[in-house]
Amino acid sequence: MQYAEEIALRRVKVLVEQYVLARSRRYDFVSTELACRAIRQVVRTPIEDVELDHLLARSAAKQGLSVRFDRIGHWQAASSELSQEQSA
Repeated sequence: MQYAEEIALRRVKVLVEQYVLARSRRYDFVSTELACRAIRQVVRTPIEDVELDHLLARSAAKQGLSVRFDRIGHWQAASSELSQEQSA
């Protein structure tokens, strides 16, 4: 089972790189919302949305693109983590 997950993760990484490369030809930014939707239409990803955002950001930075973290779920998760840290 572990082997299948590794293959799925490798496919996601390749799709992320291809998506960012395609975006770099026309645009100077990558939207996490649009990228997630496009990647999830092609393949079921074994990773969480936040981790997918980080993969996109790393790949975009390598291509010299800016990243728009515009997914609403991402901000809700980040704000809840921040409020938990502040209350502790």
